[in-house]
Amino acid sequence: MELSISDDALAEIGKITVLFSHIEWSLSEIIARIVTVGGRVRELGLIVTAELSFRQRINTVNSLLRLALGDDSPVVADFSRVKALLERASDERNSVVHSVWAEDLTPASASDVVRIRSTARRKKGLHVEFVSLTLDDLARISQSIAEACVELCVFETQFHPSTETEGSESASE
Repeated sequence: MELSISDDALAEIGKITVLFSHIEWSLSEIIARIVTVGGRVRELGLIVTAELSFRQRINTVNSLLRLALGDDSPVVADFSRVKALLERASDERNSVVHSVWAEDLTPASASDVVRIRSTARRKKGLHVEFVSLTLDDLARISQSIAEACVELCVFETQFHPSTETEGSESASE
């Protein structure tokens, strides 16, 4: 099937999905590291996160941090900051992946596309949205998601074993 959307626009849409998958994986890694403290097998963490939605992963990390560290912990406060970025990234990603994409029939550039999304809410009924986007618009979305990903990855480093700890564990064995 040939698509009438430019390869550049398709590449940006693909980048958005790949970046977001890194965010989901990082959340799962944080959960896995917390639930496998004390030598539990890593697979336990994978089992716990395998069927969780994105929002459930965020809520699980938040709950585990609060349980383990307390509501007043700076780590909990830092995650709240990162969580806001992640929620925005999720909304942006959802607007991209849950839309139908088509060629813009009145483009300013050959890379312009139209995002079509329909919703049927109880209070508003059917709503169909047509949004024209430029390649720059898509690039801004990928950049925003990339920034959220970087912030989460920096946050996640707190849950990696330190090399000093690993070295002393190896020495004591």
